[in-house]
Amino acid sequence: MLTVTLIRHGESTHNVLSGRVAQNVLSQKEQARAVGSYFANTQFTKIYASPLPRARDTAQAVLDAQPTPKPTHDFTIAQIREQNFGAAEGRQTCIREPGKSLEAHFAEGKYPILYENERDVAFPGGESAEDLMRRGERAVRDVVLPHVVNVARSGRGEHIALVSHGLCIAQVVGAIVRLGGGTWTRKGPMVNTAWVRIEVRIQGGMPLEVADDEVPSVEVTVTDEGRADHLEGLLDGGPLRGMKAIMGGGVADAKSPDEAEAIAQTSAV
Repeated sequence: MLTVTLIRHGESTHNVLSGRVAQNVLSQKEQARAVGSYFANTQFTKIYASPLPRARDTAQAVLDAQPTPKPTHDFTIAQIREQNFGAAEGRQTCIREPGKSLEAHFAEGKYPILYENERDVAFPGGESAEDLMRRGERAVRDVVLPHVVNVARSGRGEHIALVSHGLCIAQVVGAIVRLGGGTWTRKGPMVNTAWVRIEVRIQGGMPLEVADDEVPSVEVTVTDEGRADHLEGLLDGGPLRGMKAIMGGGVADAKSPDEAEAIAQTSAV
């Protein structure tokens, strides 16, 4: 069996559409150390991470807490970077003005929250949700599938960790589930350093002869979602509000169902 644990990065300095902003670094290193300690007795085969500092540094904390011999690691995986928000990078989102087109908002340097039915829409120079979904599929093909193939060939279990970003994690989870022919809808936003776990079970007995790019018959199960046991005592008791909620996975006010859906969609970069 291949086990995949996906971990969202620790809290970072900007509560904006930070996307790929390199200056957006960890502001809560205690969260990263806490998730590292939580997985100290979980022997990972390999740890992967987005190269953005907030993900890379969280992954380093996980690696530091691993027992010796340390697992191999690669913290340069571009496919699991956060969504590229283009002209909106580093900017606050806003609620759109009635009667004004998206193009008119963009021309004024305003970047409204995009609704669930606008998955093919991107901020100028950025990626749409559909673009991100396709990139998540490439990440699974390039990073996860080789481990699936290795497990099928060897008959030995592996456990990999991917440290990434909220929106990207959702797309990667969906792509892994589709390897088994299933579908997946996340239950809600992930707080910083929360994690998701997926089990990929090879069907038909092992070892198997499979090509490098072949997907063997698998059964895929999401066993854990949005787990944050390690943060007990590190989070304040009240719900997060406003922009910090939108970008950090908490509760945000919305004036309409469309806005509420969009807030859920844009959580956790």
